[in-house]
Amino acid sequence: MKKLLIILSFCIASVFSVQAQSENSIELVKAVQELSSVMINPDKAKLKKLTDKKLSYGHSSGKNEDQETFINTLISGKSDFVSIDLENQSYEVVDDIGIARHILVAETNDSGVPGNVRIGILMIWRKNDNSWKLLARQAYKLPQP
Repeated sequence: MKKLLIILSFCIASVFSVQAQSENSIELVKAVQELSSVMINPDKAKLKKLTDKKLSYGHSSGKNEDQETFINTLISGKSDFVSIDLENQSYEVVDDIGIARHILVAETNDSGVPGNVRIGILMIWRKNDNSWKLLARQAYKLPQP
């Protein structure tokens, strides 16, 4: 009987863990989508809310930005996303860390110069105060087809 109660307790705990994991995954997906949307229509307060103070934002060119530089680059139009499409998305949540990967396909207008980009992205998110914040992002060039 004692063994049965232990097994039953373990099963119940697993169900709650899976449910919490699923909710965290859904929240992470929403955070990534919200960030993409705000990158198209930059809003300083929203960008600050979605990013960690210690943000490390890496570009495929090798350039790195902190939170302030990342936000100011978008607000100024130096980096201007006209559209963003995320392909081949994958998400994983481990405790309070979220890992998001995707291919970013975007139409840009950086400093008024139209362009197109197709790059790989790895994002590390951390859950703080019940919300996901982008802690690190690294873009990388994809092999030519």
